[in-house]
Amino acid sequence: MTRSFNRIAAAALIALAAGPFMAAQAATSNDADLASAVQSSLSNTLGSDASGLTVTANNGNITLHGWTQGPQEEAKARFVASKVPGVHNAYSSVRTFSSDSNE
Repeated sequence: MTRSFNRIAAAALIALAAGPFMAAQAATSNDADLASAVQSSLSNTLGSDASGLTVTANNGNITLHGWTQGPQEEAKARFVASKVPGVHNAYSSVRTFSSDSNE
């Protein structure tokens, strides 16, 4: 009886110790999947306007990186990203540029 109790206790300790590592691995995998889903949604919705954008994810929080033609495109990209299932917040570190020249 004592031997089986010790085995159960040892298994429980191992499971408790491994829990945070397993959860971190699952979150990393889910973040990669979420970032990929957002990137696909941006490409499908915005077409070539999304070509200068990349996406990172951290626990359901999405951050857009890169360049867009202007603030309207950046806002549209953030809106599209926010509508992807699993996204809690959509942030942007996108920079904008203009193709207008001041000659």
